Amino acid sequence: MKKQFFILIVLFLCSVCNTVFAQSKVAHINTKTVLDTIPSRKKALKEIEEITKQSEAELIELDKQLQKVYSDYMNQKTDRSQTVNQYEESRIQKMQQDLQSREQELNSAIQKMSVALNEKTYTIVKDAVKTIANKKGFQYVIDQEAALFSGGTDITTEVVSEVLRLDSLSVKP
Repeated sequence: MKKQFFILIVLFLCSVCNTVFAQSKVAHINTKTVLDTIPSRKKALKEIEEITKQSEAELIELDKQLQKVYSDYMNQKTDRSQTVNQYEESRIQKMQQDLQSREQELNSAIQKMSVALNEKTYTIVKDAVKTIANKKGFQYVIDQEAALFSGGTDITTEVVSEVLRLDSLSVKP
């Protein structure tokens, strides 16, 4: 009796699940395509790339200065008193610490810019997907790259159009 009751419950749950899944509409998008079309993202990525290049150039210049001071110190070490050498060593250590501190500062600033860019981009894409999914009656939208099979409806084109619209609204003149 218990076995029959258990089987009856399992069959009932399966039929409910099948009904729910049959009513669910799933679509997919190519997220990379969507991201590659966002003008503000392209602009921000170029700005971050430029700042990264400037930061690298600044760090290279600081390192060259440090290497020159160290080389001069090593060449003149034997001709100087111990007190002067200690002063020069502490100066070189300070320069090295400043270089490391500046590198951390620049990396942190670039990371913060990247996070802000990603948050803005994520919000725009999420809002665009939500808008299109609601218009078309989809309960789920997945990235086709993450899906094992994506034979459903592709709404990438519609999402791209909506992303471009939302992005143009978010750009400050």
